[in-house]
Amino acid sequence: MTRLRILLNGTVQGVGFRPFVYRIARTLGLKGYVTNDTGGVVIEVEGAKDKLDDFLLKLHTEKPLLAKIYYEETAYVEPAGY
Repeated sequence: MTRLRILLNGTVQGVGFRPFVYRIARTLGLKGYVTNDTGGVVIEVEGAKDKLDDFLLKLHTEKPLLAKIYYEETAYVEPAGY
């Protein structure tokens, strides 16, 4: 089990980004949360490493049309057991 923390800045609020993140995480069987913060969106997802890799790919290739990611910071952190 691995946990990934992702911070995204850009046009990621008001464009359906959080529901999109929820859908792909649920489809891949990942657990965690997504929330807005003052700089953009914070995502924490936990699951198998290959599923997290799929999640990251989908995050960029299937994002809502109006979403634009200008900055991304990712880090693998200790699992939380969501």
